[in-house]
Amino acid sequence: MVLINNDFLLTNQKSKQLYDSIKEVPIYDFHCHLSPKEIYENKNFETITQLWLRHDHYKWRLMRVNGIDESLITGNANDFDKFKAFIEMLPKTIMNPMYHWCYIELARYFDHYKAVQHTETLQLYNDLNAQLQKESHKPRNLLKKSNVKVVCTTDDPCDDLVYHQRLAEDTSFDIEIRPTFRPDYYINLNHDTIHQAIHRLEEATAADIHSFDDYIEALGERVRYFHQHGARSADQSFSEVVLTGLEKEDVQAYFQQLKDGASLDPYILRQLSGYLLTTLAKSYKHYGWVMQLHLGPLRNNNSIQHQAIGKDAGFDSIGDPLSAKDLNLFLDHLNSHHVLPDTIIYPHNANDHLMVQATAGNFTSKEAKVQLGAAWWYNDTKDGMIQHLIDYANVGLLSEFVGMLTDSRSLLSYSRHEYFRRILCQLVGDLVEKGEIEDDMELLTDILKDICFNNATRLFRIENMKEVK
Repeated sequence: MVLINNDFLLTNQKSKQLYDSIKEVPIYDFHCHLSPKEIYENKNFETITQLWLRHDHYKWRLMRVNGIDESLITGNANDFDKFKAFIEMLPKTIMNPMYHWCYIELARYFDHYKAVQHTETLQLYNDLNAQLQKESHKPRNLLKKSNVKVVCTTDDPCDDLVYHQRLAEDTSFDIEIRPTFRPDYYINLNHDTIHQAIHRLEEATAADIHSFDDYIEALGERVRYFHQHGARSADQSFSEVVLTGLEKEDVQAYFQQLKDGASLDPYILRQLSGYLLTTLAKSYKHYGWVMQLHLGPLRNNNSIQHQAIGKDAGFDSIGDPLSAKDLNLFLDHLNSHHVLPDTIIYPHNANDHLMVQATAGNFTSKEAKVQLGAAWWYNDTKDGMIQHLIDYANVGLLSEFVGMLTDSRSLLSYSRHEYFRRILCQLVGDLVEKGEIEDDMELLTDILKDICFNNATRLFRIENMKEVK
Protein backbone atom coordinates (compact mmCIF):
# COMPACT_ATOMS: atom_id res chain seq x y z
CA MET A 1 0.00 0.00 0.00
CA VAL A 2 1.20 3.51 -0.83
CA LEU A 3 0.85 5.63 2.30
CA ILE A 4 0.45 9.01 0.59
CA ASN A 5 -2.42 8.55 -1.85
CA ASN A 6 -5.40 10.64 -2.95
CA ASP A 7 -7.46 9.51 0.04
CA PHE A 8 -4.78 9.92 2.71
CA LEU A 9 -6.54 10.75 6.03
CA LEU A 10 -9.91 10.99 4.21
CA THR A 11 -12.21 8.13 5.17
CA ASN A 12 -15.61 9.09 3.74
CA GLN A 13 -17.04 10.43 0.51
CA LYS A 14 -17.94 13.89 1.83
CA SER A 15 -14.45 14.46 3.23
CA LYS A 16 -12.98 13.52 -0.15
CA GLN A 17 -15.35 15.89 -1.96
CA LEU A 18 -14.50 18.74 0.40
CA TYR A 19 -10.78 18.21 0.02
CA ASP A 20 -11.06 18.09 -3.77
CA SER A 21 -12.86 21.44 -3.63
CA ILE A 22 -10.08 23.23 -1.70
CA LYS A 23 -6.84 21.37 -2.43
CA GLU A 24 -5.79 23.92 -5.08
CA VAL A 25 -6.40 26.92 -2.82
CA PRO A 26 -3.09 28.82 -2.47
CA ILE A 27 -1.16 29.19 0.78
CA TYR A 28 -0.93 32.37 2.83
CA ASP A 29 1.98 31.73 5.20
CA PHE A 30 1.68 34.52 7.76
CA HIS A 31 4.31 33.13 10.16
CA CYS A 32 7.47 31.26 9.26
CA HIS A 33 11.23 31.37 9.72
CA LEU A 34 12.39 31.09 6.13
CA SER A 35 15.45 33.08 5.10
CA PRO A 36 14.73 35.97 2.68
CA LYS A 37 18.40 35.82 1.69
CA GLU A 38 18.02 32.16 0.72
CA ILE A 39 14.95 32.97 -1.36
CA TYR A 40 16.59 35.95 -3.04
CA GLU A 41 19.84 34.18 -3.91
CA ASN A 42 17.83 31.18 -5.17
CA LYS A 43 20.68 28.70 -5.06
CA ASN A 44 20.26 24.95 -5.32
CA PHE A 45 20.80 23.00 -2.13
CA GLU A 46 23.80 20.70 -2.38
CA THR A 47 22.26 17.87 -0.37
CA ILE A 48 18.94 16.78 1.08
CA THR A 49 20.58 17.01 4.50
CA GLN A 50 21.02 20.75 4.10
CA LEU A 51 17.39 21.22 3.12
CA TRP A 52 15.81 18.65 5.43
CA LEU A 53 17.91 18.47 8.60
CA ARG A 54 20.04 21.59 8.97
CA HIS A 55 17.52 23.71 10.91
CA ASP A 56 14.83 21.25 11.99
CA HIS A 57 14.80 20.88 15.78
CA TYR A 58 11.67 18.69 15.50
CA LYS A 59 13.81 16.07 13.77
CA TRP A 60 16.75 16.65 16.12
CA ARG A 61 14.64 15.87 19.19
CA LEU A 62 13.48 12.55 17.76
CA MET A 63 17.01 11.61 16.75
CA ARG A 64 18.21 12.20 20.31
CA VAL A 65 15.35 10.12 21.69
CA ASN A 66 16.44 7.36 19.32
CA GLY A 67 19.93 7.41 20.85
CA ILE A 68 21.67 8.98 17.86
CA ASP A 69 24.94 10.68 18.66
CA GLU A 70 24.92 14.49 18.60
CA SER A 71 27.66 14.48 15.97
CA LEU A 72 25.04 13.07 13.58
CA ILE A 73 22.47 15.69 14.57
CA THR A 74 24.09 19.11 14.99
CA GLY A 75 27.73 18.02 14.93
CA ASN A 76 30.45 17.66 12.33
CA ALA A 77 29.47 14.34 10.76
CA ASN A 78 29.17 14.40 6.97
CA ASP A 79 25.84 14.99 5.27
CA PHE A 80 25.31 11.40 4.16
CA ASP A 81 25.89 9.97 7.64
CA LYS A 82 23.41 12.47 9.10
CA PHE A 83 20.84 11.58 6.46
CA LYS A 84 21.41 7.86 7.01
CA ALA A 85 20.91 8.24 10.76
CA PHE A 86 17.63 10.08 10.25
CA ILE A 87 16.20 7.97 7.43
CA GLU A 88 16.86 4.73 9.33
CA MET A 89 14.94 6.22 12.26
CA LEU A 90 12.00 7.54 10.18
CA PRO A 91 10.01 4.24 10.05
CA LYS A 92 10.10 4.19 13.85
CA THR A 93 8.34 7.56 14.11
CA ILE A 94 4.87 6.07 13.62
CA MET A 95 2.14 8.14 15.35
CA ASN A 96 4.47 11.15 15.50
CA PRO A 97 3.57 13.86 12.93
CA MET A 98 7.12 13.65 11.57
CA TYR A 99 6.19 10.31 10.01
CA HIS A 100 3.41 11.87 7.94
CA TRP A 101 5.22 15.15 7.26
CA CYS A 102 8.28 13.44 5.83
CA TYR A 103 6.34 11.03 3.65
CA ILE A 104 4.24 13.89 2.24
CA GLU A 105 7.42 15.86 1.54
CA LEU A 106 9.04 12.92 -0.23
CA ALA A 107 5.91 12.40 -2.31
CA ARG A 108 5.13 16.00 -3.23
CA TYR A 109 8.63 17.34 -3.85
CA PHE A 110 10.52 14.23 -5.01
CA ASP A 111 7.81 11.92 -6.38
CA HIS A 112 8.99 9.25 -3.93
CA TYR A 113 6.19 7.10 -2.50
CA LYS A 114 8.04 3.97 -1.45
CA ALA A 115 8.59 3.22 2.24
CA VAL A 116 12.12 4.30 3.12
CA GLN A 117 12.96 1.01 4.86
CA HIS A 118 12.50 -0.69 1.48
CA THR A 119 14.84 1.70 -0.33
CA GLU A 120 18.62 1.46 -0.32
CA THR A 121 19.79 4.48 1.68
CA LEU A 122 22.68 5.62 -0.49
CA GLN A 123 20.56 5.32 -3.63
CA LEU A 124 17.77 7.36 -2.03
CA TYR A 125 20.27 9.98 -0.89
CA ASN A 126 21.77 10.27 -4.37
CA ASP A 127 18.35 10.34 -6.06
CA LEU A 128 17.10 13.15 -3.81
CA ASN A 129 20.33 15.11 -4.24
CA ALA A 130 20.14 14.75 -8.02
CA GLN A 131 16.63 16.24 -8.02
CA LEU A 132 17.80 19.10 -5.84
CA GLN A 133 20.19 20.21 -8.58
CA LYS A 134 17.33 20.83 -11.00
CA GLU A 135 15.87 24.25 -11.71
CA SER A 136 12.57 22.98 -10.30
CA HIS A 137 14.12 22.60 -6.85
CA LYS A 138 15.58 26.03 -6.39
CA PRO A 139 13.98 27.89 -3.45
CA ARG A 140 11.70 30.10 -5.54
CA ASN A 141 10.40 27.20 -7.58
CA LEU A 142 9.78 25.13 -4.46
CA LEU A 143 7.58 27.98 -3.23
CA LYS A 144 5.76 28.09 -6.57
CA LYS A 145 5.32 24.32 -6.55
CA SER A 146 3.75 24.64 -3.10
CA ASN A 147 1.28 27.22 -4.46
CA VAL A 148 2.40 29.84 -1.95
CA LYS A 149 1.21 33.41 -2.52
CA VAL A 150 2.49 35.13 0.64
CA VAL A 151 5.45 34.39 2.92
CA CYS A 152 5.85 36.42 6.11
CA THR A 153 9.30 35.87 7.57
CA THR A 154 10.39 36.60 11.14
CA ASP A 155 12.86 39.47 11.43
CA ASP A 156 14.82 41.30 14.09
CA PRO A 157 13.67 44.94 14.40
CA CYS A 158 17.20 46.08 13.57
CA ASP A 159 17.46 44.02 10.37
CA ASP A 160 18.14 46.23 7.34
CA LEU A 161 15.64 44.15 5.31
CA VAL A 162 17.87 44.43 2.26
CA TYR A 163 16.81 41.04 0.88
CA HIS A 164 13.14 41.89 1.31
CA GLN A 165 13.75 45.08 -0.63
CA ARG A 166 15.56 43.23 -3.40
CA LEU A 167 12.80 40.65 -3.64
CA ALA A 168 10.16 43.39 -3.79
CA GLU A 169 12.05 45.02 -6.66
CA ASP A 170 12.39 41.75 -8.59
CA THR A 171 9.55 41.82 -11.12
CA SER A 172 10.33 38.26 -12.25
CA PHE A 173 9.13 36.85 -8.92
CA ASP A 174 5.49 37.34 -7.99
CA ILE A 175 5.30 35.72 -4.55
CA GLU A 176 4.98 38.28 -1.75
CA ILE A 177 7.87 37.94 0.72
CA ARG A 178 7.05 40.24 3.65
CA PRO A 179 8.97 40.92 6.86
CA THR A 180 7.48 40.52 10.32
CA PHE A 181 8.60 42.67 13.25
CA ARG A 182 9.89 40.39 16.05
CA PRO A 183 10.83 42.55 19.09
CA ASP A 184 11.19 39.90 21.83
CA TYR A 185 14.81 40.82 22.55
CA TYR A 186 13.90 44.50 22.91
CA ILE A 187 10.86 43.90 25.12
CA ASN A 188 12.18 41.17 27.44
CA LEU A 189 14.78 43.45 28.95
CA ASN A 190 17.07 42.64 31.87
CA HIS A 191 20.44 43.87 33.09
CA ASP A 192 22.26 41.37 30.85
CA THR A 193 20.54 42.35 27.59
CA ILE A 194 19.66 46.03 27.83
CA HIS A 195 22.97 47.44 26.63
CA GLN A 196 23.09 45.15 23.60
CA ALA A 197 19.49 46.05 22.76
CA ILE A 198 20.33 49.75 22.99
CA HIS A 199 23.48 49.30 20.91
CA ARG A 200 21.61 47.50 18.14
CA LEU A 201 18.91 50.17 18.02
CA GLU A 202 21.48 52.95 17.97
CA GLU A 203 23.22 51.36 15.00
CA ALA A 204 19.95 50.77 13.15
CA THR A 205 18.56 54.27 13.71
CA ALA A 206 21.80 56.30 13.83
CA ALA A 207 20.47 57.85 17.04
CA ASP A 208 21.88 58.15 20.54
CA ILE A 209 19.75 56.43 23.18
CA HIS A 210 20.20 57.91 26.63
CA SER A 211 16.72 57.62 28.10
CA PHE A 212 13.63 55.47 28.00
CA ASP A 213 11.96 58.01 25.72
CA ASP A 214 14.88 57.68 23.30
CA TYR A 215 14.50 53.91 23.41
CA ILE A 216 10.77 54.07 22.64
CA GLU A 217 11.37 56.53 19.81
CA ALA A 218 13.98 54.23 18.28
CA LEU A 219 11.61 51.23 18.42
CA GLY A 220 8.89 53.34 16.82
CA GLU A 221 11.29 54.34 14.05
CA ARG A 222 11.96 50.67 13.34
CA VAL A 223 8.21 49.96 13.15
CA ARG A 224 7.93 52.75 10.56
CA TYR A 225 10.88 51.29 8.65
CA PHE A 226 9.34 47.83 8.62
CA HIS A 227 6.00 49.19 7.44
CA GLN A 228 7.70 51.01 4.58
CA HIS A 229 9.30 47.69 3.60
CA GLY A 230 6.01 45.80 3.52
CA ALA A 231 5.52 44.49 7.06
CA ARG A 232 1.91 44.04 8.10
CA SER A 233 2.43 42.09 11.29
CA ALA A 234 4.43 41.92 14.50
CA ASP A 235 5.13 38.71 16.37
CA GLN A 236 6.30 38.39 19.95
CA SER A 237 6.77 35.41 22.24
CA PHE A 238 6.67 35.25 26.04
CA SER A 239 6.81 32.41 28.52
CA GLU A 240 4.10 34.19 30.54
CA VAL A 241 1.54 36.86 29.78
CA VAL A 242 3.05 40.32 30.22
CA LEU A 243 1.64 42.53 32.95
CA THR A 244 0.36 46.08 33.26
CA GLY A 245 0.35 48.52 36.16
CA LEU A 246 3.47 50.66 35.80
CA GLU A 247 3.30 54.42 35.30
CA LYS A 248 5.74 56.10 32.95
CA GLU A 249 7.78 57.54 35.80
CA ASP A 250 8.25 54.03 37.22
CA VAL A 251 9.28 52.68 33.81
CA GLN A 252 11.83 55.43 33.32
CA ALA A 253 13.34 54.68 36.72
CA TYR A 254 13.47 50.91 36.16
CA PHE A 255 14.97 51.40 32.70
CA GLN A 256 17.77 53.48 34.20
CA GLN A 257 18.34 50.93 36.96
CA LEU A 258 18.77 48.20 34.35
CA LYS A 259 21.24 50.39 32.47
CA ASP A 260 23.16 50.81 35.70
CA GLY A 261 23.40 47.04 36.12
CA ALA A 262 20.66 46.38 38.66
CA SER A 263 18.87 43.02 38.77
CA LEU A 264 15.13 43.65 38.99
CA ASP A 265 12.44 41.33 40.30
CA PRO A 266 10.91 39.14 37.53
CA TYR A 267 7.47 40.57 38.35
CA ILE A 268 8.77 44.09 37.66
CA LEU A 269 10.38 42.91 34.43
CA ARG A 270 7.04 41.46 33.25
CA GLN A 271 5.41 44.81 33.96
CA LEU A 272 8.18 46.60 32.07
CA SER A 273 7.62 44.25 29.13
CA GLY A 274 3.90 44.99 29.33
CA TYR A 275 4.53 48.71 29.16
CA LEU A 276 6.82 48.31 26.17
CA LEU A 277 4.37 46.05 24.34
CA THR A 278 1.53 48.49 25.04
CA THR A 279 3.59 51.26 23.47
CA LEU A 280 4.37 49.12 20.43
CA ALA A 281 0.72 48.02 20.15
CA LYS A 282 -0.18 51.67 19.65
CA SER A 283 2.07 51.69 16.58
CA TYR A 284 0.68 48.38 15.38
CA LYS A 285 -2.84 49.79 15.66
CA HIS A 286 -1.81 52.96 13.82
CA TYR A 287 -0.40 51.04 10.86
CA GLY A 288 -3.18 48.44 10.76
CA TRP A 289 -0.86 45.57 11.68
CA VAL A 290 -1.78 42.22 13.18
CA MET A 291 -0.21 41.50 16.57
CA GLN A 292 0.70 37.83 16.98
CA LEU A 293 1.37 36.55 20.50
CA HIS A 294 3.10 33.19 20.96
CA LEU A 295 2.70 32.41 24.64
CA GLY A 296 3.90 29.76 27.04
CA PRO A 297 7.07 27.99 25.90
CA LEU A 298 9.91 27.32 28.33
CA ARG A 299 13.01 27.73 26.20
CA ASN A 300 16.58 26.43 26.34
CA ASN A 301 16.04 24.18 29.35
CA ASN A 302 19.18 22.08 28.89
CA SER A 303 21.89 24.51 29.98
CA ILE A 304 24.79 22.29 28.88
CA GLN A 305 23.39 21.87 25.38
CA HIS A 306 22.36 25.52 25.18
CA GLN A 307 25.94 26.51 25.85
CA ALA A 308 27.31 23.95 23.40
CA ILE A 309 24.81 24.27 20.51
CA GLY A 310 22.86 27.49 21.07
CA LYS A 311 19.18 28.38 21.08
CA ASP A 312 16.41 26.80 18.98
CA ALA A 313 18.15 23.43 19.11
CA GLY A 314 15.31 21.28 20.41
CA PHE A 315 15.47 21.82 24.17
CA ASP A 316 12.25 23.79 24.64
CA SER A 317 9.21 22.57 26.58
CA ILE A 318 5.50 23.18 26.93
CA GLY A 319 4.99 25.65 29.75
CA ASP A 320 2.39 25.76 32.48
CA PRO A 321 -1.15 26.89 31.58
CA LEU A 322 -1.42 30.64 31.09
CA SER A 323 -3.12 32.93 33.56
CA ALA A 324 -6.58 33.70 32.21
CA LYS A 325 -6.76 36.67 34.55
CA ASP A 326 -3.50 38.17 33.29
CA LEU A 327 -4.45 37.66 29.64
CA ASN A 328 -7.85 39.31 30.11
CA LEU A 329 -6.29 42.18 32.05
CA PHE A 330 -3.66 42.80 29.38
CA LEU A 331 -6.13 42.76 26.48
CA ASP A 332 -8.51 44.94 28.46
CA HIS A 333 -5.64 47.36 29.14
CA LEU A 334 -4.95 47.68 25.41
CA ASN A 335 -8.65 47.94 24.62
CA SER A 336 -9.26 50.58 27.29
CA HIS A 337 -6.44 52.70 25.87
CA HIS A 338 -7.79 52.21 22.32
CA VAL A 339 -4.56 50.55 21.14
CA LEU A 340 -5.75 46.94 20.75
CA PRO A 341 -4.84 45.83 17.21
CA ASP A 342 -6.11 42.76 15.40
CA THR A 343 -4.57 39.98 17.47
CA ILE A 344 -3.81 36.28 17.10
CA ILE A 345 -2.88 34.34 20.24
CA TYR A 346 -1.05 31.01 20.07
CA PRO A 347 -0.83 29.22 23.43
CA HIS A 348 1.88 26.59 23.71
CA ASN A 349 -0.11 24.52 26.17
CA ALA A 350 -3.12 22.83 24.54
CA ASN A 351 -5.02 23.14 27.81
CA ASP A 352 -5.23 26.88 27.07
CA HIS A 353 -7.08 26.66 23.75
CA LEU A 354 -10.58 26.99 25.18
CA MET A 355 -9.52 29.71 27.61
CA VAL A 356 -7.77 31.77 24.93
CA GLN A 357 -10.66 31.50 22.48
CA ALA A 358 -13.14 32.44 25.20
CA THR A 359 -10.92 35.37 26.18
CA ALA A 360 -10.61 36.47 22.56
CA GLY A 361 -14.39 36.68 22.34
CA ASN A 362 -14.38 39.25 25.13
CA PHE A 363 -12.51 41.77 22.98
CA THR A 364 -13.41 41.07 19.37
CA SER A 365 -15.30 43.86 17.64
CA LYS A 366 -15.30 45.80 14.37
CA GLU A 367 -12.36 47.77 15.77
CA ALA A 368 -10.18 44.74 16.57
CA LYS A 369 -10.41 41.08 15.73
CA VAL A 370 -8.93 38.85 18.44
CA GLN A 371 -8.73 35.08 17.98
CA LEU A 372 -7.05 31.83 18.92
CA GLY A 373 -4.27 30.98 16.48
CA ALA A 374 -3.44 27.65 14.87
CA ALA A 375 -2.38 24.62 16.89
CA TRP A 376 1.24 25.52 17.51
CA TRP A 377 4.49 23.59 17.94
CA TYR A 378 3.79 20.47 19.99
CA ASN A 379 0.10 20.79 19.10
CA ASP A 380 0.29 20.64 15.29
CA THR A 381 -0.22 16.89 15.36
CA LYS A 382 -3.22 15.10 13.89
CA ASP A 383 -4.92 14.72 17.28
CA GLY A 384 -3.79 18.17 18.37
CA MET A 385 -5.24 19.86 15.29
CA ILE A 386 -8.55 18.02 15.62
CA GLN A 387 -8.95 19.01 19.27
CA HIS A 388 -7.86 22.57 18.51
CA LEU A 389 -10.50 22.91 15.77
CA ILE A 390 -13.16 21.51 18.10
CA ASP A 391 -12.14 23.90 20.90
CA TYR A 392 -12.06 26.82 18.48
CA ALA A 393 -15.54 26.07 17.14
CA ASN A 394 -17.08 25.30 20.53
CA VAL A 395 -16.63 28.87 21.79
CA GLY A 396 -16.18 30.80 18.54
CA LEU A 397 -16.85 30.77 14.80
CA LEU A 398 -14.77 28.19 12.97
CA SER A 399 -15.65 30.01 9.72
CA GLU A 400 -13.59 32.99 10.95
CA PHE A 401 -10.46 30.96 11.79
CA VAL A 402 -7.40 32.45 10.12
CA GLY A 403 -5.97 29.00 9.44
CA MET A 404 -2.67 27.19 9.33
CA LEU A 405 0.82 28.62 9.52
CA THR A 406 4.14 26.97 8.73
CA ASP A 407 6.40 28.17 11.59
CA SER A 408 9.34 26.44 9.92
CA ARG A 409 12.77 27.11 8.49
CA SER A 410 12.33 24.52 5.74
CA LEU A 411 10.99 25.18 2.24
CA LEU A 412 9.49 21.68 2.27
CA SER A 413 7.26 22.35 5.27
CA TYR A 414 4.40 23.61 3.14
CA SER A 415 3.29 19.99 3.05
CA ARG A 416 1.97 20.72 6.56
CA HIS A 417 -0.75 22.83 4.96
CA GLU A 418 -1.90 19.79 3.00
CA TYR A 419 -1.81 17.81 6.25
CA PHE A 420 -3.95 20.43 7.99
CA ARG A 421 -6.42 20.68 5.11
CA ARG A 422 -6.95 16.94 4.97
CA ILE A 423 -7.53 16.83 8.74
CA LEU A 424 -9.95 19.78 8.51
CA CYS A 425 -11.92 18.22 5.64
CA GLN A 426 -12.07 14.86 7.38
CA LEU A 427 -13.43 16.48 10.55
CA VAL A 428 -16.11 18.50 8.74
CA GLY A 429 -16.97 15.71 6.30
CA ASP A 430 -17.40 13.22 9.11
CA LEU A 431 -19.86 15.54 10.87
CA VAL A 432 -21.81 15.91 7.62
CA GLU A 433 -21.93 12.13 7.23
CA LYS A 434 -23.20 11.84 10.81
CA GLY A 435 -25.97 14.35 10.11
CA GLU A 436 -24.59 16.98 12.50
CA ILE A 437 -23.88 19.54 9.73
CA GLU A 438 -26.15 20.29 6.78
CA ASP A 439 -24.85 18.91 3.50
CA ASP A 440 -24.53 22.24 1.68
CA MET A 441 -21.46 21.81 -0.52
CA GLU A 442 -21.34 25.43 -1.68
CA LEU A 443 -21.50 26.82 1.86
CA LEU A 444 -18.97 24.36 3.26
CA THR A 445 -16.53 24.96 0.40
CA ASP A 446 -16.74 28.72 0.96
CA ILE A 447 -16.04 28.25 4.68
CA LEU A 448 -13.05 26.00 4.02
CA LYS A 449 -11.60 28.39 1.44
CA ASP A 450 -11.94 31.20 3.95
CA ILE A 451 -10.09 29.20 6.60
CA CYS A 452 -7.32 28.15 4.21
CA PHE A 453 -6.70 31.53 2.56
CA ASN A 454 -9.35 34.25 2.48
CA ASN A 455 -9.51 35.02 6.20
CA ALA A 456 -5.77 35.68 6.25
CA THR A 457 -6.09 37.87 3.17
CA ARG A 458 -8.76 39.95 4.90
CA LEU A 459 -6.90 40.15 8.20
CA PHE A 460 -3.39 41.03 7.03
CA ARG A 461 -4.50 43.38 4.25
CA ILE A 462 -1.59 43.07 1.85
CA GLU A 463 -2.17 45.34 -1.12
CA ASN A 464 -3.58 43.71 -4.28
CA MET A 465 -3.89 40.28 -2.63
CA LYS A 466 -7.20 38.87 -3.83
CA GLU A 467 -9.44 36.30 -2.19
CA VAL A 468 -10.11 32.98 -3.88
CA LYS A 469 -13.64 32.18 -5.05
